[in-house]
Amino acid sequence: MKRVITLALVFSLSVVGSFAVAQSGSAPEWITGKVSSIYEDKDGALISLEMADGEPYKVSVTKEMLKDVSVGDVVTVEIYKGWAELIERADVKPPATPEPDKKKTGAQWVAGTLVSIEEGEEESLLSIKLSNDKVFNVSASNDKIGGIKPGDYITVKILKGWAQSVTKKQ
Repeated sequence: MKRVITLALVFSLSVVGSFAVAQSGSAPEWITGKVSSIYEDKDGALISLEMADGEPYKVSVTKEMLKDVSVGDVVTVEIYKGWAELIERADVKPPATPEPDKKKTGAQWVAGTLVSIEEGEEESLLSIKLSNDKVFNVSASNDKIGGIKPGDYITVKILKGWAQSVTKKQ
């Protein structure tokens, strides 16, 4: 009986572990918020962001990424596999790049030229060239991308890393 319980425990832990890995995804996520605290130690740093909806969000960063960032700054952070890859302060972005939506929804708006669409069965990856020549990637369900093609100027409403709407400029 003891052996059966042990095997059941090992099996359930392996299932939970594989589910967590499957949920981590490989696409980068973009988060925008106000820096509420910065903690640095010898190995790196941890920043806390206050999201538009008031929720806190913490992410690990390198010390080099913090050289122009201080508490109170509004920043957009590209997060890949739990680590910040890029931090941009909102006040130094080109004016043509839209700032995050100020509503309490936590959504942000991104506008630019659609570079490519990597279509999947149910969702697709959109690559959008911003006014600062950086390429922004976002996932969208296929029902939201009808009628758009590379070269179109689009505006995307993003919430929690997913496109909520995609609008083509006429």
